[in-house]
Amino acid sequence: MFRAILFDLDDTLYEERQFFRSGFLAVGEVLERRGMGPRAITVELLEHFHHAERPRVLQKLAQRLSFPSEWIPELVTVFRSHTPAIRLADDVREVLPRLRTRHKLGCVTDGWASVQRAKLRALDVEPLLDAVVVADDFGRERWKPHPFPFQKCCELLGSLPSESIFVGDNPQRDMLGARNAGLYSVRIRRPGGYFSSGEASPSEPGADFEIQNLAELERVIGNL
Repeated sequence: MFRAILFDLDDTLYEERQFFRSGFLAVGEVLERRGMGPRAITVELLEHFHHAERPRVLQKLAQRLSFPSEWIPELVTVFRSHTPAIRLADDVREVLPRLRTRHKLGCVTDGWASVQRAKLRALDVEPLLDAVVVADDFGRERWKPHPFPFQKCCELLGSLPSESIFVGDNPQRDMLGARNAGLYSVRIRRPGGYFSSGEASPSEPGADFEIQNLAELERVIGNL
């Protein structure tokens, strides 16, 4: 029934907190050299701000550590351009090759293109996939939940959206986007993921299925 399985990247194929921690470490190193205190304290503060409320974490850090706001653009560049210290989730290298014997596999990711490509390189995941679509290549207006990147990936895989499943963690970007594009949706709630808890709001469609790891995805597909 299903010809293709598409995956989100962040908090689906790896734990996104690894990326933020490696980026915060890079920022902390710069600030430590500028006399703003130990890198470990900076990372602890950034992780606190990030988990409490994602936007404007560097602005909050500048206020806490009393460094000039003029430094923030440079620190943003440091964060976005650092080489990520990240690795695939334990189940990915085991499950994807098995799935690939029966299905075409793709990845649809948004975020700044240069950042997402750095993650893809660090993870060395592309050899496990048949197609990758970085939504930012087509303009920020086509980031998820816009249907275009999902449909583009299906096109590259030679599969109709109705013959495809999308696996992701974000109810707004991933589940709503997949539904808008005509794909079945599977929400993965990896322990510790940013969207691992909580329900979709009443204005959002829920997922067709929910799992906690990719081994469960095999069972979901096998029962369809």
